[in-house]
Amino acid sequence: MKKNIFTLMIIMLLIGITATACGTKDEIHLPGAIQYGVDRCEHCNMLVSEDFHATQIVLNDGRYLPFDDLGCMVEWSHEHGMENVNVRYVRDFNSGEWIVLQEATFVYSPDFQTPTPMDYGVYSFASENAANEFVAAHQIGQVLTFANLETHHWKSGMIEGHHGDGHGHGEEDEHDKENHEEEKSHEKKTGH
Repeated sequence: MKKNIFTLMIIMLLIGITATACGTKDEIHLPGAIQYGVDRCEHCNMLVSEDFHATQIVLNDGRYLPFDDLGCMVEWSHEHGMENVNVRYVRDFNSGEWIVLQEATFVYSPDFQTPTPMDYGVYSFASENAANEFVAAHQIGQVLTFANLETHHWKSGMIEGHHGDGHGHGEEDEHDKENHEEEKSHEKKTGH
């Protein structure tokens, strides 16, 4: 009798451990640790640099997919679907902290002085107030909600010959040098 109870307890313990290890689709995974300068964007294959434009998808199995630009992540999502996606993360433009895509607010402009890596022109913010403050301070951009992103026309300026952060497309020109100086200034302020 004791042997049967012991066996039953072992079986129940194993079932509990297995269920916990597998997780559920309702469980939101934490962001992965992107290896900046090593990991490549799942969509465009560029190196993901350590900046406030990096994004990621965490799959149901816990693996993460890094992206160098929000536009790349959205394009990948449209091409591959969301069936295996647990959560999508963006980085707050001001703090660099990871935030769930659906909880963020965005600012779009094709004319940012510091373009996004693939020049999709969308910055992410942790709050609507922060996005509105950015637009007011810089006098540029249109505030977008997550719902707006779903209907946004995603177009990379890279296709039109812009070169965003350079990404090794030849020598750095004056436009690139200005962009890098802006990013360095932003990095000093935010630590990102």
